[in-house]
Amino acid sequence: MKLERLLEDMQREIDRLQKRVASLEAAEYNRHNAIYLIDGITAPSTASGWAILYVDTSDGDFKVKFGDGTVKTITSDT
Repeated sequence: MKLERLLEDMQREIDRLQKRVASLEAAEYNRHNAIYLIDGITAPSTASGWAILYVDTSDGDFKVKFGDGTVKTITSDT
């Protein structure tokens, strides 16, 4: 019985480590050295809990829209 218990514990630890490795691989895969944004879109709808970066088609400025609807200009193109 002790051996079976030990093997079960080892398998659980292996499963846990495999999930961790998969998570780390996904994080590494999603690492980017550049982000491409479409140059000019209509201001997006508010998304609660998210901050959205975009280039506003109305004035060409780079903006962030926060989850509460607040919009701030990061920089302008003029």
